[in-house]
Amino acid sequence: MKRKISKLRRREEIAGILFISPTLIYFLLFFLLPLCVCIYASFTNWNLLSSKITNVGFRNYAKLLADQKFWTALKNSLFYLIPVPIYLTFALLFGYACHKNIMGEKTFRAIYYLPFISSVVALSMIWMWLFNSQYGLVNIFLTKLGIDEPPLWLNDPVYTRWMIVIMISWKMIGVISIYYIAALKSIPRTYYEAARIDGASSIQQFFKITLPMLTPTTFYLFIVGIIGSLQTFIEVSMFAPDGGRGYGVGSVVFYIWQKAFESSQMGYACATAVLFALFMLVVTVGQFIISRRWVYDGE
Repeated sequence: MKRKISKLRRREEIAGILFISPTLIYFLLFFLLPLCVCIYASFTNWNLLSSKITNVGFRNYAKLLADQKFWTALKNSLFYLIPVPIYLTFALLFGYACHKNIMGEKTFRAIYYLPFISSVVALSMIWMWLFNSQYGLVNIFLTKLGIDEPPLWLNDPVYTRWMIVIMISWKMIGVISIYYIAALKSIPRTYYEAARIDGASSIQQFFKITLPMLTPTTFYLFIVGIIGSLQTFIEVSMFAPDGGRGYGVGSVVFYIWQKAFESSQMGYACATAVLFALFMLVVTVGQFIISRRWVYDGE
């Protein structure tokens, strides 16, 4: 009897391994292996143009820490975190309104979801057209209002950064609201019924029941949003192909791409990527530690 049970367990284990093997192979080939290569390359002078690779120790890291352009790019990457609380707030309000079955709910869902599934390049080109200093609709509108010299949106890094922030916020509201709608539907109705019996108003129910019950979803979306915003790249490459005046628009990921494929300094780019990955890891771990104070865990 024990032998039969052990055989069944072995078969189950083998079946489980076979089922996860495609994902495991994908993880090894496209994540773990490139990660190991990147870490190794960060200690070399690999430049993509020569087959000769020399170990340079921590020279790339020392050079990186003294690189003012890297710190400017890091500051810009932190600036691109601004959209996260913006689209989380508006997505929550929009999702809550849709959850209340407002008129035209399905139509609004489709309209707000379209920007997310659209090409980022296409969206960037539309925004560049809207804010073009010569024939953009925004400046034409400002001129009609009596402003003789409207801002040069694409020439000033300050304006360009805010354009990226607004575009990312607008693009993400729709998809994030879908998550909130799903989370709202999972909240037991008995909580609201008990609150109404106790005389709680709609506002009290929202702040005392809805928001606390949504904190796990909000935390997940916040983590994913922070990681995604720190990796802002396409928007930067479209609005400022050279990083902007004084590198006032370029992000760290854009800086890594420039060093790797424009300057052929792959070793230096890998060192930047490793250091930036460690920075994101520290930020993520810090968020998990802080989350214990405000995320509802069901207890």
